[in-house]
Amino acid sequence: MSIYIYRARSRNGKLVVGQIEAASLLAAEKNVENLQLIPLSVVEKSSISMNELIPSFQSISKKDIIIFSRQLATLYQSGVPISKSLTSLIEFTRNKKFKIVLQEVKDDLESGQTLAKSLNNHPKIFSEIYVNMVEVGESTGLLYDVLVRIALLMEKEMAIKAKVKSATFYPKLVITAIIIATAVLIGFVIPKFAMLYSSFNVPLPLETRILVAISNFFVNFWYIMLAIFAALIISVKLYLNSVSGRLWWDEYKLKIPIFGSIFYKSMMGQFTRIFGLLFQSGIPVNRAFELIRNAVDNKYFTKKIDELQEEITKGKSITQSFIDSKIFSPIIIQMVSVGEETGHIDEMLNKVADYFDEDLDHQLNILQASIEPILLSIIFGMVLFLALAIYLPIIDVINFTKK
Repeated sequence: MSIYIYRARSRNGKLVVGQIEAASLLAAEKNVENLQLIPLSVVEKSSISMNELIPSFQSISKKDIIIFSRQLATLYQSGVPISKSLTSLIEFTRNKKFKIVLQEVKDDLESGQTLAKSLNNHPKIFSEIYVNMVEVGESTGLLYDVLVRIALLMEKEMAIKAKVKSATFYPKLVITAIIIATAVLIGFVIPKFAMLYSSFNVPLPLETRILVAISNFFVNFWYIMLAIFAALIISVKLYLNSVSGRLWWDEYKLKIPIFGSIFYKSMMGQFTRIFGLLFQSGIPVNRAFELIRNAVDNKYFTKKIDELQEEITKGKSITQSFIDSKIFSPIIIQMVSVGEETGHIDEMLNKVADYFDEDLDHQLNILQASIEPILLSIIFGMVLFLALAIYLPIIDVINFTKK
């Protein structure tokens, strides 16, 4: 008798994973069926390969979803049924974990569920916006257009995030290197020089006294500093994880010089593009706001979206609701106003999104060009201070010995 691991579906469509004892693979499959389950895969426990264990450690990225969306759209446009399209995608998908998910989506589809419902069974992978858009595409017969739009939206989001990360990576790297170098100097190098200086009866320059005082403080009370630093980090994290703390931070970071403007333009670009896409697909305005609030990672803006919903529910126009919220820039309000008058809000929102993307790209390029000389100036100032603090006493000692 051997032990077999099985993955199966219950009669109501729920995924069931377990193990069963049987004399053979055929008997194991039969035993799974006797449990009123529909077997998806049955594998002997001792023969599980590393390829089957790998999915547990893999993640499904946005890039995987984008590729899947584009490939499914192409196959659908070519007239290939969704079920057969999924079979082809499962075969050629390299990500083992995503392959399992697509197999489950295909099984749900073949059991009679719609594609949207099948995707909705995996909320951690397919967002609520994604599922709702697919549902609209299925009901209107525009699934190809919807899938292409979703892929474009996700590509835009990935591109913007990549640009922001690229612009902030160099400053983070340089600042981290400065902190590490300063800690090494203060903790290990300066104490050695301090012992050397103390052996000479020569008054130390102000820069050296400051550096030695800082070094002595850190060497003698490092554990207190470490405790304060750890307590500060924990306190800040606890506060920012609280409702009021997260709300304050999400509002405040939009006001930070230079970077606040980047955060704002990135957020507005994402909002206008998603809103335009949902509006274009025929999703009601209130429902669109519900979907957007779950997609925007800013609690302050989420609160504003809730206020927008209330205003629109009371009968106000989208333009007037945007004006009352006091968070949208004049260009958004102006374009939405034109869109409401002409009946093409989706087109106006897409133009605004393109404007913010281009403006953000321009600002990031300027930031990357200007941040380097600023950081070099900081590094030069620190090196100059350290050089003066360390070598001025040596020069004084040499001059003293010559007398």
